[in-house]
Amino acid sequence: MNNPTPDFNSQHFEVAGFIREVFGYMERFKGQLFVLKIEDDLMSHPLFPVLMRDIAILHKSGIRIIIVPGTRNSIDAQLKAWELESTFHAGVRLTSEEALPHIEQASLGVAQHIMSHLTASGLRGIQGNWVLARSMGVIDGVDYMRTGRIERIQRDILEQLLDEKFVPIIPPIGWNKLGHAYNISSTELATELCKYMKVGKLFFIGNQNGIKLEGLVTGKNTKYLEPTESGVISAMDVDQAKELLELNSDQLDFAQMDYLMNAIHACEAGANRVHLLSGEFQGSVLQEVFSARGDGTMVYANQYSSIRPANVEDIPDILRIMQDYIDKGYLVPRTQESISEKLRDYVVYSIDNSIHGCGALHEFENGMAEVAGIAVAANYRKSGIGDAIVRHLISVGRMKGYKTLFLLTTQALDWFYHFGFVDGTVDELPPTKRDHYNKKRHSRILMLPLDK
Repeated sequence: MNNPTPDFNSQHFEVAGFIREVFGYMERFKGQLFVLKIEDDLMSHPLFPVLMRDIAILHKSGIRIIIVPGTRNSIDAQLKAWELESTFHAGVRLTSEEALPHIEQASLGVAQHIMSHLTASGLRGIQGNWVLARSMGVIDGVDYMRTGRIERIQRDILEQLLDEKFVPIIPPIGWNKLGHAYNISSTELATELCKYMKVGKLFFIGNQNGIKLEGLVTGKNTKYLEPTESGVISAMDVDQAKELLELNSDQLDFAQMDYLMNAIHACEAGANRVHLLSGEFQGSVLQEVFSARGDGTMVYANQYSSIRPANVEDIPDILRIMQDYIDKGYLVPRTQESISEKLRDYVVYSIDNSIHGCGALHEFENGMAEVAGIAVAANYRKSGIGDAIVRHLISVGRMKGYKTLFLLTTQALDWFYHFGFVDGTVDELPPTKRDHYNKKRHSRILMLPLDK
């Protein structure tokens, strides 16, 4: 057995695994609705056309899409050009009567720019008036003037347009029943769509590549969050997002706080997942959609990943994941029959119903059990999956009342030491394991007492 985190040069395993994953996600998301809020400061970025082309790929793969343009930078530029002041209160723009026509012009201009790129990619974008709004009025003595709140979104029209393969673009302008326009929050609009529509994914696409874990205070729900290589929190559930907000009001900037709050609201409103990612990296949207290891931060309402007991249908995946380790000599060979015989000893790590890791806990005499068969798919060896599996098996060992766990390894000593394993000897193994110890392989023996 060996540490499942080394960077193997097994390119064929990674490519094959990635292809399987892409096809799995294409089938899973076909027909689902994705809402994308795209910040307008990305429009001047050299990779903006690439981002729009990738969005077209999503649509052509059968995913339904609504786009909500972020407009803050464009509005700021428009008001500055006309020498109009713009003030904010608690992050909300106070919209004067004089400023409103310029805000409308800036918002519609951003939507038109996005529509041009969709057309260039072969899609049919459409822009319309589907949001009813009302005035925010005066709150705590602050007059928000022509800044509004969303009253209702015309779901039936949007559903019809989506069925006809259009991509609706909804600028953050709403109208009341008298035809008066209001400036509304694009973030609020994207989140509110999750209340009216059945949304599979909501994306906030800007220049922030997720939320980094370093420097944040963690608590009971968040202490086991695993960052990616870039330090970004890859995924968290709603409870973890709430805890991060509660514990880090001074550490998170306004944009991150706003994202987490709206991600929580969107999940509670019915969205399955909410993603924060950067549009400044090529392929970031495709990576986030068609891989469980995206570049941004995801908040999820449903169960995203879990360690569960293996079943018969998992055996081919277990063999597939182990094969690279077997070829390298880090694991002893297994067969379908040998795994089947001890199947109830095995657990798998599942992400979106795809298997990316496995391990086993085999019972022996004298209150001892062996940690064995730890393996992680090639694309996920730096994701913390191996750590999660080992910690889970240790917890199972404690729950079952074993006195000692042991394992045999050839090159993963240091990795197992950090779980508390210590060096052992052949004589300390349970008799049936000791009798079958392979002296030619000469594996090192590690022990973990559980009765202390």
